[in-house]
Amino acid sequence: MNLEQMKQTSLRGRVAYGICCFENVLITLEYDLKDWRNVLNYLWQFTSIQHLDDWNEIIVELIPENLMEFNTYEEQEFERLSREEFVSLSQLYQSTEESIGILLRDIYELGISHAYSAIEGHGERSLVLVDKMTDYMLQHGFPLPDMDSFLKYSIDENRGWGNSFDGTVLSKVIHN
Repeated sequence: MNLEQMKQTSLRGRVAYGICCFENVLITLEYDLKDWRNVLNYLWQFTSIQHLDDWNEIIVELIPENLMEFNTYEEQEFERLSREEFVSLSQLYQSTEESIGILLRDIYELGISHAYSAIEGHGERSLVLVDKMTDYMLQHGFPLPDMDSFLKYSIDENRGWGNSFDGTVLSKVIHN
């Protein structure tokens, strides 16, 4: 991954890159991808959502270490997750590798890295997080997404956030 190229990519494009990293991990670890479609549908909303709060509230509930803190749905007042989603995700997370939780948290942190602000310069906070995620992928032998797919999402648009787009067009999982 070329960090110089990522400097020109909007936050929406950077989060899309992170989600594609996550998908590559799912594929590499040979998980049943249909089990992950719900999680991925929520993640991909970042690229088109109007209000960050909506995305933030559901993703924080999806992070394995947050969700697995509770044995039952009633123990926590989930604002976004339904009981069925909680049960389904609890079962799914029982048998997942640590990489899944790490990358979901990284995507969440990337998504909120410039919360409630315009992105100054090249958006250093999010660049550091993309670099961290990329290093993790390489250290664990996971393939990186092709950078070319993200270059069209310019940091010059919408105060660095980039224009909204349907990120699922980049997904290897959602449309398969």
